[in-house]
Amino acid sequence: MTVNEDVTFPRRTTLKQELHIQRPVAEDFEDNEPRPSSYQLRGRMGTTGLLFTVLAFTAPLGVVFGFVSVNISFGIGVPIAFVAVAILMALFAMGFTGMTKAIPRPGAFYTYIREGLGRPVGLGGSFLALVTYGFNVTSCIVVSGIAVNNLLGAFLPEVTTPWWLWSTVMFAIAWVLSYFNVELSAKVLSVILAVEVLSVAIFDAVIIANGGPEGPSFEPWNPANLFTPTIGVLLLFSIGVFNGFEATAIYRDEVKKPSITIPRATFLAVAFLGIFYAISAFALILSAGTSNAVAVAQADPTAMMPDALLRYFGAFANQVIAILLVTSFFASGLSLQNILSRYTHSLAVDGIFPRAIAKVHSKHGSPHRAAVTVGAVLLLVLVVLVLSGGEENALYAAAAGVAFYGMLLLLCLTAVAVIVYFRRNKTGMSFWRTLVAPIIALVGIGFALLTASLNMGLLVVGDPFLLTVLILIPYASIVAGIVTALVLRRRNADTYGRIGRAVD
Repeated sequence: MTVNEDVTFPRRTTLKQELHIQRPVAEDFEDNEPRPSSYQLRGRMGTTGLLFTVLAFTAPLGVVFGFVSVNISFGIGVPIAFVAVAILMALFAMGFTGMTKAIPRPGAFYTYIREGLGRPVGLGGSFLALVTYGFNVTSCIVVSGIAVNNLLGAFLPEVTTPWWLWSTVMFAIAWVLSYFNVELSAKVLSVILAVEVLSVAIFDAVIIANGGPEGPSFEPWNPANLFTPTIGVLLLFSIGVFNGFEATAIYRDEVKKPSITIPRATFLAVAFLGIFYAISAFALILSAGTSNAVAVAQADPTAMMPDALLRYFGAFANQVIAILLVTSFFASGLSLQNILSRYTHSLAVDGIFPRAIAKVHSKHGSPHRAAVTVGAVLLLVLVVLVLSGGEENALYAAAAGVAFYGMLLLLCLTAVAVIVYFRRNKTGMSFWRTLVAPIIALVGIGFALLTASLNMGLLVVGDPFLLTVLILIPYASIVAGIVTALVLRRRNADTYGRIGRAVD
């Protein structure tokens, strides 16, 4: 009779192993003390730096400019939908941040899924995370090139340049910054994000004060507007723009007092995104008139925000926003490259990827080799996209669609892992935080995942075969991770035992 060590009983440990398990975590060390591992990242980010780093991932200005209008095309209940989704994400965050306290190790989704669902599924989750963030940063690289071309068109309409030229420049700058300490990136991202938020806040304040062509109306805040035939799609797109708040945990070794900083930054990110998007959606609806907003968004969602800027601020405002969109997408790409580097670093520490990649920079405390590796892979992907001759908007949409779907799947998998972990391990945390909240979050996110599966054509424009291939990519990555883990269990027990950053 054999026992599955991932699922049933804890292994017997030696005294040395017990001492290792109880090793101090990052916040127990002063700046001048040695860290417990040569593979441990180093940093001193506080709540604000971490918050700005993960919020930059979402590209708030890009969302308001390009995606909120798509939401509005499915109904005027978008503001209240964002509030509802913020509550749903906060419920998910309750269990998620509970895991950050119960399991004081880096790795984020990778570690948490491993602890809840075992090593094979944990490795599958890490591969899914790599694919999800990989497609996300690919879409960001492409759209950043498009944004620069649009900027040039606003000032120099006679100048035409290939999108990939500017995508390469933007990507290269982010690649260089990702090599250094995360605090350098945090400073850059904080400045960019502050300007983004201020610009949107000015837009919102002017429109709301003006009232729009039909005058002030609070109808978009009426919960009854949620209960329409399009509620599934409306919530789906609302959930999609919350990506990023979950990335707080990946920086565990690079923040001060992670058991406090990570939960605080996570909940602040959820609250900020919910309020920011809800108010911005309300302003955009008012700009077109409450009774006319859906029709305007359905006619051309990409023109809704530019038309509002021209009507209420003039042509100069469109040019300013064109500049800020470039910096917004650059910030998102930099944030995503940092996240990918840290997932790659964790997998290299465990030996899934070559251990040489796991080396931490002696001065910057950054995963510099992982950053170089991630950048090289992304450069190769960019070259393939250029050689494929695909139209840039189609490439961007396809990559964004896979990333969107993959994140929903990753959140569902993590919610299940949270529930299972806390049912097996009594930590003293409340029943609400460890079971009720994660179950509600799982139901809500699962509904969005089902809606996405049934409406993939809304995420990506293409023939049925292309849609099938794209929707299978996230699932294929999970299977690849599970198969890899099972092979390791037979051929390399030491590496298998490390899965999920279980061994330093």
